[in-house]
Amino acid sequence: MSACVSELKARLASVKQTRQITNAMYLLSASRLKKLMPGMGYAVSYMQSLREAMAGVLGASNLAGMHQRFIDIDSKGTALIMSVMGDKGLCGGYNSAVAALTAEEMKKHANAKLFCFGLVGKEILTARGLVPDAVLPGSSMHPSLELAAELSEMLIEEYVTDRINEVYVIFTPYTHGEKEPVCIRLLPLVREDFSDAGPLLPAEEMICEPSPEAVFEHMVPHYCTAMIYDMLVQSAACENAARTTAMKSAADNADEMIKQLQAELNASRQLRITNEITEISAAKSYAAEEK
Repeated sequence: MSACVSELKARLASVKQTRQITNAMYLLSASRLKKLMPGMGYAVSYMQSLREAMAGVLGASNLAGMHQRFIDIDSKGTALIMSVMGDKGLCGGYNSAVAALTAEEMKKHANAKLFCFGLVGKEILTARGLVPDAVLPGSSMHPSLELAAELSEMLIEEYVTDRINEVYVIFTPYTHGEKEPVCIRLLPLVREDFSDAGPLLPAEEMICEPSPEAVFEHMVPHYCTAMIYDMLVQSAACENAARTTAMKSAADNADEMIKQLQAELNASRQLRITNEITEISAAKSYAAEEK
């Protein structure tokens, strides 16, 4: 009986310690998510306006004078797939869902290059037999415009020198419902990709100086930078939201286990006390009979 009580005490102490850890991680993730929300709101609003502007510029031109490398899909060449995942686990199925979609997209593009955001993402992809060509740790948890600008400059340089012919980004957009990863084409920029973004003005009313083509060429680097930053911010928000949910569920499960273990411990103590009282009573009765 004493062994059973000591075992229950050890398990109860272990669950309480685990509960403290999961609750601390829940509070930390919730705090990070709260800090990201204002910036994500600005990024989403800016991206909506930027996409509307891009749609207007594309609509204001017949594309005849535009640099064809940014608007035409070249079937020949190497695609680049950037997969945005996290540096840490304990966030439910967030990382595994992105990895699964990445594996599907890699099958569609033969000999595609793979860039991975996040150390956990690298481990999951490597376990699936997909070794990333480059890993960017820390970028998903702490997105920055500086990083987005550097990546945009590198991607455009690779693209215009024909080292890559397409760029795709796999990330998890932040929504209030189910958070499922999506694959978005970043380059080239074709009209079909802006079908969901109406132009700010009708094409005949938009004035582009010195020309729609020149404005388009100038906007491409800014658009790529903004898109990458927006995807990183949304992914970071989704990761923290997933970890918040997972840690809240873990803390709730720990609370239930603590209640069950406490009830079992109380029952074991009560049984031990009852047995001791019974033994004392039996001993007294036996002593009385002996007299």
